[in-house]
Amino acid sequence: MKRSFLLGIGIFAATSLLCAGQDVQFKTIDGVRHALNPAKPLKGTITLEVERTRTINPYDQSDVGMRMIRSSRDAAGNVILYDPNHAEGHRFDATGKYIGLVSKKGQGPGEFNAQQGYWIHFHDPGIWVFGGSKVAHFDASGAFLKEKSLKNRYSSGVDGSHYFSLPTSFDSQKKRTLSLKLIAFDMEGTKSAVDLLPAASIGMIVNPNGPGGLVEGWATPNYFYMADPLRQRIFCGLNLEYKIRMKDYAGKDLLIIERPYESVKIGRKDVEVLIGIAKQDFFKWIYDAFPDRLAAIKNVLALPKGYLGVFRITGPKKTELDIFDPEGRYLYAVVVPADLRIDDLQFFASGFGVMEQDGDYTVYREYRIKNLPEIFEK
Repeated sequence: MKRSFLLGIGIFAATSLLCAGQDVQFKTIDGVRHALNPAKPLKGTITLEVERTRTINPYDQSDVGMRMIRSSRDAAGNVILYDPNHAEGHRFDATGKYIGLVSKKGQGPGEFNAQQGYWIHFHDPGIWVFGGSKVAHFDASGAFLKEKSLKNRYSSGVDGSHYFSLPTSFDSQKKRTLSLKLIAFDMEGTKSAVDLLPAASIGMIVNPNGPGGLVEGWATPNYFYMADPLRQRIFCGLNLEYKIRMKDYAGKDLLIIERPYESVKIGRKDVEVLIGIAKQDFFKWIYDAFPDRLAAIKNVLALPKGYLGVFRITGPKKTELDIFDPEGRYLYAVVVPADLRIDDLQFFASGFGVMEQDGDYTVYREYRIKNLPEIFEK
């Protein structure tokens, strides 16, 4: 991210853009409310005014050995930085002071194997750690409370009693079907699963010449999904189309958000940028099988006060951020810097936190958003 800390390079569009033909149309189709948006945002393209508020460098601690770093933050500003491949997580309070490890490596209660994945989330009450085939609950001070075995493999967190799972199945012709499920659980043993969006032939670019295939995040047909636990809403869809489904925890469609969008056409040089391969005979099948167009949506994120952020793909490893209000109206477009790690981005009441490179270190930084007062607090 550049020193100017600007998320975008557009100019603010006057409200005169709200002219005839640009209003959102709301229609009920097959019993579901649809927000049919114009191609251009109602309030134009903006430049976000932001300022850095704090930096946490985990390597200031001598016992930190993380390589890949992910983050989780609670509303009070406490932060956990963790390595999903090494079962290592470190806690920092709202002032940035280091307050110790979250859990230990191992096979015992509250311990996790580094080879089976490791994800940490703040969810009231306390801290939840998922890894392998179990979940562990810690209190707000980091003390271990209880753990539970999981039958459905964890894919992404929702809250302290739900998570997403992506089971895979094959039919008699070996056609691959991926399912998006919401798993409800409690620490006493009760659980249930809700099918959110079954889909065939997604999740992989298949090798037409043999077994296996390729998975990457820019052109592979796949799901996008996220949850807003404060409002108990789920946003999901298929990334090849610009259609976001808002569901409740029972899987019922509450709203479908759409806007006109034409996917970006790509060539072989773009494929090399996306997957970093050279022109070798061994990789020839990738060029032959790779889609000639990028997906429409990279991912979606919950913004404060019920607003929604959608990262729309505009080129190889390039996105813009579309912002929708709680009713599904397309309000703003934001041009996102190429070096912003959107997969690690987390919005909160006053701004966002993100992992950034600072010299030889990966650090956690937070920024306050100074404009957009209808969404972000001062």
